[in-house]
Amino acid sequence: METGRHRHGRPVAGLQDRAAAKLAEVDAEIADLTTIRTALATAVEAGCDDLTVCAQSPCCPIPFTDLAEENRNAGRCC
Repeated sequence: METGRHRHGRPVAGLQDRAAAKLAEVDAEIADLTTIRTALATAVEAGCDDLTVCAQSPCCPIPFTDLAEENRNAGRCC
């Protein structure tokens, strides 16, 4: 890679490894953002105005509502 050269024309060691690692980070962030976007779009399409009310409905389109309910129930057991 041309960007792998220092100003004086010497190769910069490890650029390929660092670039590959950064690319993996960016891909992971894109995947996370895509999941969030899908959930938000589904909520908008379903007409959710109050997430607290919507999350209590069995037809709630928001993912992870079961996990939220489990966490609430776990808190009550203490």
